Amino acid sequence: MRPVLLSLLLLPALVGAAAPKAQDPFVFTGVERIVAVADVHGDVDALKEVLRLAGLIDAKDRWIGGKAHLVQTGDLPDRGDHTRDAFELLMRLETEARKAGGRVHPLLGNHELMNMRGDLRYVTPGEFASFADQSSVADGPGEPKGLHGHAAAYAADGRYGKWLRSHPAVIRINDTLFLHGGLAPTVPGTTLEEVNRWVWQDLTPGQAPGGGVDPQGPVWFRGYAIDDEAKWDAGLTQVLERFGARRIVMGHTPSKDGRLSVRFGGRVIVIDTGLSTHYGRHLAALELRGDRLTALYPEGRVPLLPTPKAAAPAPRPEAKTGTK
Repeated sequence: MRPVLLSLLLLPALVGAAAPKAQDPFVFTGVERIVAVADVHGDVDALKEVLRLAGLIDAKDRWIGGKAHLVQTGDLPDRGDHTRDAFELLMRLETEARKAGGRVHPLLGNHELMNMRGDLRYVTPGEFASFADQSSVADGPGEPKGLHGHAAAYAADGRYGKWLRSHPAVIRINDTLFLHGGLAPTVPGTTLEEVNRWVWQDLTPGQAPGGGVDPQGPVWFRGYAIDDEAKWDAGLTQVLERFGARRIVMGHTPSKDGRLSVRFGGRVIVIDTGLSTHYGRHLAALELRGDRLTALYPEGRVPLLPTPKAAAPAPRPEAKTGTK
C-alpha cells in the first residue's frame, strides 16, 4: 500500500507542475507571412501605397492579404492632416483581415500616447480641423478649429481614444518582437502583458508614471537604433532571452537614407524610413517569411541579412530571469 499512498500524495504536485502556463495574449505563433510598416504621421495615401506594394489591399483599399499579419508600429498621428483617415482605414482592415484569417496589429507609439494625454505640440491645423465633428462644443477665440473635437475623439470614450486604448505597445509574432521604439534592459516585467500594462498605466489618471512616458519605455527608447552596438549588445541579448525572441522590429527613428536598417547582426531591424510626406515620403515595408527577411520598396524587393537559426535564444528559466 505504501507505493500507492506515496503516489496519491505526489499526485497534486505532479498535476500542478504539468499545468500549462497561461498564454500571453500578445504572442502569436504559426504565422506564415508578416508585413511591418512604420510611422505614418497622418499620410494615409503613403500608407495605402505601401499596403498595395505589399499586396495587402487592392485598388479599392480592401484587404486581400489573406492570412497575413500586418503590424503598424505606431505613430499614425501628428505632422500630417489625414490622421483620422489612417485610423479609419486600419479600423476597417482589422475587421476584414480577421474575417480572412489574417490580423492587423496597430501598435501604440509615442505620438498616440501624446495625443491621448493632451500633448498636442505636433498636431497640424488641418489635423485638428478633421476632428471638428466629434464634439458639439464650440472652439473659442484663438483656439484651433477642431480643438474640442480632437480632445473628444482621443478621450477614453471617444471614437479613436477607445480604439487606441484597446491596443498594445509590444507584441511578439513567431520569434520577432514588434514595437515602436525599443525594449531597454531596464523594462519591467517578464511577459509582454506586464510590459503593456506598464505603458497603459499612463492612460489612467492617478497612476504612477509608467512605460508610456518613461524615456526607457517601449515607445520612446532609441538606444538600439542610434547608439554604438557595443553599448547595448549584452542588454539586447538579455531582453531577447527574457521574452523568448530572436529579434526586434521597430520604428520611431527615421533612417537617413530612406532604407530599412539592420543592426546587431540582424537582431534589430529599424523600419522607419520616413514614410510620410513630412519626412520625405520614402515608401518601404518589411516582410518576414520564416527566416527570410525582405525589404519592400517601390523599385523592388531587397533581401536583408538573415539571422542564423543557431542564434535563436531559448527563454531563460524563471529563476534566472530578472528585471532591472
